[in-house]
Amino acid sequence: MGAVLAGKILARRIFPTRGLPELRAAIGQILQEVGWERPEAIGVGAPAPMDMRRGLILHAPNLPHWNGVNVVEELRAAFGCPVFLGNDANCAALGELVFGWKAQNFLYVTWSTGIGGGIVAGGEVVWGATGQAGEIGHIPIRPDGPRCRCGKIGCLEALAGGAGLSDRAFELLGERIPAEEIIERAQKGEAPFLNLVEEACKAMGQALAIAAELLEPEMIILGGGFTASWGFLGPKVVAALNSLSRVQPKVELTKLGDDVGLLGAAALPLHFPRL
Repeated sequence: MGAVLAGKILARRIFPTRGLPELRAAIGQILQEVGWERPEAIGVGAPAPMDMRRGLILHAPNLPHWNGVNVVEELRAAFGCPVFLGNDANCAALGELVFGWKAQNFLYVTWSTGIGGGIVAGGEVVWGATGQAGEIGHIPIRPDGPRCRCGKIGCLEALAGGAGLSDRAFELLGERIPAEEIIERAQKGEAPFLNLVEEACKAMGQALAIAAELLEPEMIILGGGFTASWGFLGPKVVAALNSLSRVQPKVELTKLGDDVGLLGAAALPLHFPRL
């Protein structure tokens, strides 16, 4: 989280996402650091299905303790300012639109513990009816695949997300291994891990091909922790994408690094949709 003024991050803080008390405390510390009595507005990006109009988190597969929390009401009461809630990947797409690549037609994909997406068409974020558009992580890629933490079968996130990779390694090897280690061991040529990673990259390429055919974006922009290994993963993903889609957009990494979501959330108050 951070304090942002005119696209510049004045201060930032990492805090545990255990609940509202930690969130309120972190905001208070940021305000004290930058010398603000209160913020003009607060933008929140959350990795979860939500009721964007009400400011309510509905179901966070990887952060279940936030289920049912009305972030907007709680923070508005605590800080006395307008508060806006959006999907974190859509916020990241907004960050790219306003501060990053500034393309007019693109798909943003965050590839990390989970997989999320945001669509920009004609210079506007496509939010959907309730703010959930762009959920590429929950496109069913394999109907006979593993169960996703969202409850469905064969989602991209179950096949290629960090949590999904760790789950699959546990099923195959009986050992709980972090996704970062799986990728490291794949790069060393260890067969079980290389197979998992190649399947994940193929699934990601397939999902991007579906999106490319539907949207015809000028660019696909990727961010998230997995992009740290893009030199290894990227060629596999792009090869799968190009083999499956007639549309072959440029594939680039975010210009904003880990700040893409933070800057997008900061821009949310000025770009909040009419739902």
